[in-house]
Amino acid sequence: MKTTNISQFKAHISRELRAVRAGEHIVIMDRDIPVAEVVPYQATTQELTVSLPVDELAFRDLNIRVERDPIVFLMEERGKR
Repeated sequence: MKTTNISQFKAHISRELRAVRAGEHIVIMDRDIPVAEVVPYQATTQELTVSLPVDELAFRDLNIRVERDPIVFLMEERGKR
């Protein structure tokens, strides 16, 4: 992993991106504080799947019981906008 400051990254962005394409990871620093990491792009074939609960939800730590999934409710509300 390579580190560089913002001004050096900006001045040599083409060279730095060629290094990233070749597999290099670059951490961009601002006054010795890491602010970003540039890594090679990796396409993913994984799909996000969401499954709804079959039973009633129970928030045990809070002693709150709900009959309806809050996410489903929010999605329905957003659909009305």
